[in-house]
Amino acid sequence: MRKVAVPVLLTIVFSVILVQLFERVNLTPTLASYQGESIDTLLRVVLILASVIFSLVISFFLYSLISFRRQPGELEEGPPMEGSKALEIAWTIVPLMIVVGLSTYSARILFDIAAPSNSEQELEVKVTAFQWAWTFEYPEYGITSPELVLPVNRSVLFRLHATDVIHSFYVPEFRLKMDAIPGIENLIRIRPTTAGEYKVRCAEMCGTGHSYMEAPVRVVDEATFQEWLTKQTALTQVPVTAEAGETGAPSLITAEAGRQYAQQFGCLACHSVDGTKLVGPTWKGLFGHEVTLEDGTTVIADETYLQNSIVNPAAQLVRGYPNVMPAIYKDQLTREQIQAIIEYIKSLR
Repeated sequence: MRKVAVPVLLTIVFSVILVQLFERVNLTPTLASYQGESIDTLLRVVLILASVIFSLVISFFLYSLISFRRQPGELEEGPPMEGSKALEIAWTIVPLMIVVGLSTYSARILFDIAAPSNSEQELEVKVTAFQWAWTFEYPEYGITSPELVLPVNRSVLFRLHATDVIHSFYVPEFRLKMDAIPGIENLIRIRPTTAGEYKVRCAEMCGTGHSYMEAPVRVVDEATFQEWLTKQTALTQVPVTAEAGETGAPSLITAEAGRQYAQQFGCLACHSVDGTKLVGPTWKGLFGHEVTLEDGTTVIADETYLQNSIVNPAAQLVRGYPNVMPAIYKDQLTREQIQAIIEYIKSLR
């Protein structure tokens, strides 16, 4: 009995200590979504089970290491040992039951958090991921923004898309994560419960700029959200430049049109307009000023420089900034769109 009682007692002691530790130490960021509550509960269940299993293994291991160690002067072989069918059956059946139980519990949580909301007020947001930024489109309101703004306590349906490689949409405070895959639309539902400022992060290695692929998230009350919608809607109520190939359509090259294109194509996810340092140089006060390049030379940020920076970003790298801007805009943007963006940059003084 002593051979069993001691390690069992150690198992109980270690289990209590570890369980109390996991209950008191906050291992996750602030919880800010309804779906995250059940995920955190699942995490606690897994940690408790893991604590007991770890304590059981380490207790028997330490007890055996000390109690059955070779004594000084003992040179003979130990007595032969035979297997125990009952023990082998037990350590096969018990882990199987644990795995099946956790799988069933996890599947139920997954089905619950993926189920459509019964609320008629569900907000729809189209998320587009590309190397290395995000854009967020609100189809119901005709708004595209580099910033994700959400109303608190309202279910949001995210439609995830990617234009180049696989990315992964992840806000740690929301707990849920979903891949954005080229050619496939993935859906994820989240109901934010805590107002605050967070960040969307890419959780899938997607290239050299992966670590810089972030976007701001603001969860606000309904009144503030409606104010933001009204402001964004007002800013987009201007005609836009005709697309390439559309003959007879008017062409408008203005700073306001450039602002819209900068939002639509994700430029403002990397370049600030207020002097804040992001992944790329700020656009505020850029035009007409001297820029120091990576090789130590300087250049004036005129229209030629800005156009070259858009269509061939690696040619003249600004000192202190990584070479992460994709060279895709020369194919995605028309000449008029590029010129409109330049006009927008020129207006940011």
